[in-house]
Amino acid sequence: MQELFARTDWSATSLGAVESWPANLRILVDVCLSSRFPMLVCWGPDLLMIYNDGYRTLLGESKHPGAWGRAVRDVWPEVWDVIGPMFAGVTGGGPATWVEDELLVVDRSGYLEEAYFTWSYGAVHDDSGAVVGVLNVATETTAKVVAERRADVASRLFASLADAENAEDVRRRALEVLRSDVHDHLESEVRWYAPGDPAPETLDDEGRTVHVVPVVEPGLLEPTAHLLLTENPRRTWDPQLQIYAELCASHVAMALSGIRRLQEERHRSEALAELDVAKSDFFANVSHELRTPLTLIAGPVQDALAADGLDPEQRQRFELIRRNTDRLAGLVDRILDLTRVEAGAVEPHWVAADVEELTTGIAANFRPAIERTGLEFEVVCDELDHEAYVDVDMFERIVLNLLSNALKFTARGRISLHLGGTDTGFAVSVADTGIGIAEKDLDLVFDRFRQLDRGDDRRSREGAGIGLSLVRQLVDLLGGRVAVQSRQGRGSTFTVSFPWGRPAERAALRPSITPRSAESFIHEASSWVVRDSVAAEMQASTGETRVPGPTSPATRPDGVRPTLLVVEDNHDMRDYISRHCVVDYDVVSVRDGVEALEHLRDRRPSIVLADVMMPRMDGLTLVREIRADANLRDLPVVLLSARAGVEASTTGLLEGADDYVVKPFQPEELRARLAANLVRARSRSRDAAWLRAILGAIQEPFVVVDGDGQVVQVNDVFTRTFGWSIADGPLVPPYPWWIPESESPDEHLQHRRRMELLQSGRPVEHDRYRILRRGGGEAWVHVRSASVPGTAEHDGFVIVVVRDETRERESRMRRELAARIAVDLATADDLDQVLGTAVTGFTVLFDGEVTLSVSPTKGDPVVLSPRGRVGLAELDAVVLRGLQSSPHTHDVLVGDKREGLLLLPTAQESDCRAWVQFDEPRLVSSDELIVGDLLAQSLGQAVDRVIAKQARADKERQLEQAIESHRLIGHAVGVLIERHRITAKESFEMLRQASLNRNIKLREIAARVVESGQDPDRA
Repeated sequence: MQELFARTDWSATSLGAVESWPANLRILVDVCLSSRFPMLVCWGPDLLMIYNDGYRTLLGESKHPGAWGRAVRDVWPEVWDVIGPMFAGVTGGGPATWVEDELLVVDRSGYLEEAYFTWSYGAVHDDSGAVVGVLNVATETTAKVVAERRADVASRLFASLADAENAEDVRRRALEVLRSDVHDHLESEVRWYAPGDPAPETLDDEGRTVHVVPVVEPGLLEPTAHLLLTENPRRTWDPQLQIYAELCASHVAMALSGIRRLQEERHRSEALAELDVAKSDFFANVSHELRTPLTLIAGPVQDALAADGLDPEQRQRFELIRRNTDRLAGLVDRILDLTRVEAGAVEPHWVAADVEELTTGIAANFRPAIERTGLEFEVVCDELDHEAYVDVDMFERIVLNLLSNALKFTARGRISLHLGGTDTGFAVSVADTGIGIAEKDLDLVFDRFRQLDRGDDRRSREGAGIGLSLVRQLVDLLGGRVAVQSRQGRGSTFTVSFPWGRPAERAALRPSITPRSAESFIHEASSWVVRDSVAAEMQASTGETRVPGPTSPATRPDGVRPTLLVVEDNHDMRDYISRHCVVDYDVVSVRDGVEALEHLRDRRPSIVLADVMMPRMDGLTLVREIRADANLRDLPVVLLSARAGVEASTTGLLEGADDYVVKPFQPEELRARLAANLVRARSRSRDAAWLRAILGAIQEPFVVVDGDGQVVQVNDVFTRTFGWSIADGPLVPPYPWWIPESESPDEHLQHRRRMELLQSGRPVEHDRYRILRRGGGEAWVHVRSASVPGTAEHDGFVIVVVRDETRERESRMRRELAARIAVDLATADDLDQVLGTAVTGFTVLFDGEVTLSVSPTKGDPVVLSPRGRVGLAELDAVVLRGLQSSPHTHDVLVGDKREGLLLLPTAQESDCRAWVQFDEPRLVSSDELIVGDLLAQSLGQAVDRVIAKQARADKERQLEQAIESHRLIGHAVGVLIERHRITAKESFEMLRQASLNRNIKLREIAARVVESGQDPDRA
């Protein structure tokens, strides 16, 4: 602007020559022009404008340079109704003005636009104190105001959609917020969309532009709706406005997604509820069907037990049947009770009851069962001063279930039962010092059929997950509530609060819950704590006279009876198994996996029969412990479980069990399976002969080393793969295939540490490292080791399987490098960068010299070799032949060698190809061919992308130049029209003639006329 100021003929204006200006005007103009902050000096009666570069940007393209030296009223006519009174106030002697973030609708780019400014008008006085001018300091705040406004709309939109109830509610709320802002878009609409619907129109009925923003929910590919925003002619649709529109659409999408997920969750909950009802109905039907056969079993058994003359062994068998029949009948009753309660077929029978006496009686019945386990049992019953009404059967069932549950999960410590009064009734609490409940499971403890993982330190794993669920249902029927407090490992406290109740207003229309005696609970609890003495008694009673018959498959050739360890937590099942297996084995039985491990490490049996579900340590964990113990891992283990099916048996076998027997089973089948597994185990002990056969069948390289590390055997595969054989021995540490210390001290140290672990009996089971091949070269190997412990017959040794992973590692590294090259190609900005990346990357990847050729549809071909850009004629004949060949030219048979590798991308905009010339012919793996093809496609895409990008940039640059030239010429024509009062055609002819005469481009002549204001022949 200082140059424009110097070129301006001020003597032709009302201000006069600069030399005649007053000192304060010259100083003020000098300060204005040298400042970078937008400043305007308005001087004289007409307030002529003198401004700096900063203010020039506020004027825009349509007002500058026409505003230079003109009256401010003529420059800003569209906003004079706003700023005119401010100028009048200041020039009239009023105070300076200050306006912040004021809206002005200005015409500075050929259309009226919304703009915001902060400015101040201050008077300039002469020596006499009269106002002779106005200093205007201003800055544009449009970006700040618009950003704050859009942020407010987006925030209000997000808050409004947070609690929308359905999709239509989301649409209504979104439009309510968006339509409150008409500055960025005149109208707003959310239109639903379904696949196949036509795309929304981009023009409305009045011809205004409508911007369509898809509303795509997270996780979906197709939009759910479209956000339609009608463009405001006062606000151009720039990238910032597009981002704001997409943000609003994303808020709508998130709200719709939340609604959809909520509906899906609701449907899922309804489906689960229906499934839950179906499951309950199924259990109820099955339970009803079981009552008849249970009655027909229990009746004859009771008759037989009541008859005289029953021998002791038969009586014991009938007692076993009766106990388990009662147990099954109790389970059927509990299922029926639960399903009847949930179906609403049970109703409390309210009677006045002495709750203290009921509680004391229940505790007295349960005390022997608790104290028999060594637990303390504390009962505290406070005196209640209010009459209570309860359903006696329901109350007893609740307390009995809680006491039974506490006994089941408390191995040591105490159980407490407390009855006390509350403000509105009374409460019964049962506390224990058992294993407790994890905090995450507290909300699940009352779910029906739910068996929580509460550790293994319990008396029994038996149960169907009914007891606590039934407690909650019964408490709800009695109008009470149940709560639990627990800390894992510290115990639990269940508290049931009851109201005082009142006499029944009418006779009950439905029955109460089926009564269940305390003796049934006590009998069930007693079965958890009965000491196992059956097998020991039977073994003692048989003495030396009970020997297996000659046909028993379990009999050893030397006549020694094998030992069977039975691991089962159910007393009756231990008794049953022992009675049937004592014919073939010396039977020892324990109650869980912990006791089994203690016995195994003290005295090893011949075979183990273990239940899967047991307290403290289950059967699967026991198998893992046995297989992990070097002294026990070859011990045969048969698992016994009530869980049938392929999945259950597969799990047991995968854990290392030798066999899997499903309950119920036939005793003869169990004995046959035990005998068969025992015979197989004995056969496995003949490892000397079998070892050679097994090792010979292994198709991977391996070595066998003794406890000192000396190699005692290598197979032929190891010799073929790595070159080393037993003839190179003695092979002792340090082995010849180790990396020498001089080459890599760290790797050599790792080899020695592995050997130290092997010699200490703890060889590394899995490892990967580098070794040397005999005759040169190296290999990366995956090593797996397995120890064979020593016995009285042989010393221990270690089998080391050495798998050659060199090719796999090279392939993995090749693919990783290819991925990095593909990323670099995808992010390259120009053709030179693409070609340079390809040449460098392909050279490293394929180990050869790379030559690239790109022939765009427009322009000259580009050839890039290791020496840089060259012409096709400069290439070596072999390279040129390979570069111009076709893919079928290089088809070779498997095992044949190639001179090079042709990479031929499927480029659309150019003929792009690369030739990799090998130093000498070599084999090319299928992996290299695949990677090469993938990278070729990445190269072609990258070349197309940068060529298209360059073409777009050239077109945009040419278009910008044309637009700028048109604008300058038009502006110059306007200046000439205004100065000479001639037509536009005559003005253009003046410009054209001056361009021809002065040999200067027409655009340059126009620019000079605009900046200087002079005629074309002198500008």
